[in-house]
Amino acid sequence: MQLQLSHVSYTYPSSTEPILRDVTVAFAPGWTGLLGDNGCGKSTLARIATGEVEPDAGSVTRGLVCVLCPQDADEEPEDLADFALDYGRDARLLHETFRITDDMPWRFGALSFGERKKLQIACALWARPDVLVLDEPTNHLDADARSKLARALARYRGIGILVSHDRALLDALVDRCVSFEAGGLVVRPGGYTAAHTQAELERGSAIRERAAAKGELARLAAEKDRRAHEAARAQARRSKKHLDPRDKSAKGKIDLAIYTGKDGQAGRLSSQMGARMDAARERVAAAFVAKRYDGDLWLDAQPSPRKTLIHLEPTVIPCGPAALELPELFVGNTDHIGIVGPNGAGKSTLLDFIRTRIDPALSVLDIPQEVGSEARCDLMRCVNALTPDERGRILSTVAQLNSDPDRILEGNRTSPGELRKLMLARGMLAHPVLIIMDEPTNHLDLHSVEALERALAAYPGALLLVSHDHAFLAACTDRTWEVRGGRVRKR
Repeated sequence: MQLQLSHVSYTYPSSTEPILRDVTVAFAPGWTGLLGDNGCGKSTLARIATGEVEPDAGSVTRGLVCVLCPQDADEEPEDLADFALDYGRDARLLHETFRITDDMPWRFGALSFGERKKLQIACALWARPDVLVLDEPTNHLDADARSKLARALARYRGIGILVSHDRALLDALVDRCVSFEAGGLVVRPGGYTAAHTQAELERGSAIRERAAAKGELARLAAEKDRRAHEAARAQARRSKKHLDPRDKSAKGKIDLAIYTGKDGQAGRLSSQMGARMDAARERVAAAFVAKRYDGDLWLDAQPSPRKTLIHLEPTVIPCGPAALELPELFVGNTDHIGIVGPNGAGKSTLLDFIRTRIDPALSVLDIPQEVGSEARCDLMRCVNALTPDERGRILSTVAQLNSDPDRILEGNRTSPGELRKLMLARGMLAHPVLIIMDEPTNHLDLHSVEALERALAAYPGALLLVSHDHAFLAACTDRTWEVRGGRVRKR
């Protein structure tokens, strides 16, 4: 049994260029990692593979039971009630694995995003499909839930496709990686580390080959110019216009040179250079190396002149059925603070409370965990109404955050990861002195996580970041608030 996609193409109705063009790939039993930059078509391919979207061209293996667990944590599983009412062995095991209480399925809308994600994954595994596609399953999950997720997925015996930026999960689970790259899909064996190492070796080889090819092209160009000059001089020597009509000897020497071909050799050699130049240009074009952008996003950003942006007195705030105890908390004008804690502990509740204590006079960029369709439309209208100069600055920022600036403004195709980059780029126009981001790495591909990490680490103002990605927080924050057991602790 395998899932085969043959010569698949697909174009979104709002786009002029296809997001997938003549894609052929096979998925065997076991787990395959699907890698690539935001907006490259990973989620689209996943939806086509499971039959949720019909391709414009090509074919997909049918007759298999397929389940797609989407990125969006707001989507309630269709079989949620059936799962909740099943007290069989498989269902109970999933309840225990993901710490799902009996009441959680019946209050899906009131759950944290992490708890919703666990329910989505549990329902997908409970269905026991032939093909299971998980799109960013570790979004919103804490470290304990991620560990349990890896063990649960390892027990799955069908055809698994994992769209993820979680390096640890990819290394622990997948047998092979399929990467979206400039030349099409590339399949490499092993988990993320093995596939990434091989890709970097190939990139290094391509860089060296391109440098050698460009050097050879430059050498041939110089040689062609030299031969062209020689041919021109030879042509001038063959001309009889400058000779005295009575100088028979000089005319005879020119005729002899033409007859023997000695004087035309430079011209023939010059004409041969054209083919060699074409071959050299093809070699340069074949040694393609994708661009990587890096630069300073904050050239005109400054910290607030106010030294303390937020001051919270010790208090207790409601947190679901319980309460959250806060000590005295300060946010300075250059503090980079990471907020950590398990799912459901109250991190988002703390962030909501902090928002009510921010002076409205401060310029704040606030990017939530998930962006609804209405907010997406509002953002796209706002961006489209900007001046060409402002729009150019946004596209430059998006490029440095590892997305294609030529495509990101096509609102109907903008992926959740691209949308977050667009929100950051748009917000930067207001020169914020405080940036708040709830799960900033959710939906981002690996290269984009690294780009965002570099950008936020260099931000001169204040940061408040809620995240389960401790490596990310270690790189771009210098203080930590931990929410656990009904209390907030500074460490």
